[in-house]
Amino acid sequence: MQNLTPGITGRRNGAQMYYTLVWSPLKKADKYEVTLKVPSVAGLFELYRMDKEKKLNLLAVTHAWYGGLRSQIRAAIDPDATNDPVKKAELEDAELYYRYSPSDSLDDILDVVWFLHTTYFPDDVRVEHSGRFERIYLDEKAPDRVYWLQD
Repeated sequence: MQNLTPGITGRRNGAQMYYTLVWSPLKKADKYEVTLKVPSVAGLFELYRMDKEKKLNLLAVTHAWYGGLRSQIRAAIDPDATNDPVKKAELEDAELYYRYSPSDSLDDILDVVWFLHTTYFPDDVRVEHSGRFERIYLDEKAPDRVYWLQD
C-alpha cells in the first residue's frame, strides 16, 4: 500500500485547473470508528455499499463543509438520521464503506465534487463548480488503488 496523505492539491494553467485528489484508505463504516478516526475538518467523501456479490456500489460523493467530515459521514451512514424510506432501507443492515479527502478550500472542494458528479452521474449533477476555471481536470490517487475515473 502506498503512503499517501489525503487531500486536494491543484496546479493552474491559465483558465485550466489540474487537481490531484488523494483519498484516505477505504474503511468499513462504523460510527464509533468514524468518531475516533475521521477528522472534523472540511473535505469530500464517498460512501459505498457492498452487495451480495462483494462488489462496491457507490451511494454518494459529496462535500462536507459545515460540521466537517466526521459529522457528515456519521450522518450519512446512520439509517436513523434520515426520514427518506428509500435511503433508510438502503442503509439498514448494509455493509458500508467510506473514504475521504480533507481540504480547507470550499472552491476546490466544489470543483472536485462537480468533476466527480459529472463523471459518475452525468445526468444528475447536483453541485456547481466554483466558476473560476474554464476547464477542470482531475487525477485521482488512493492507497488501496480503488479508482472510478478511467484514463
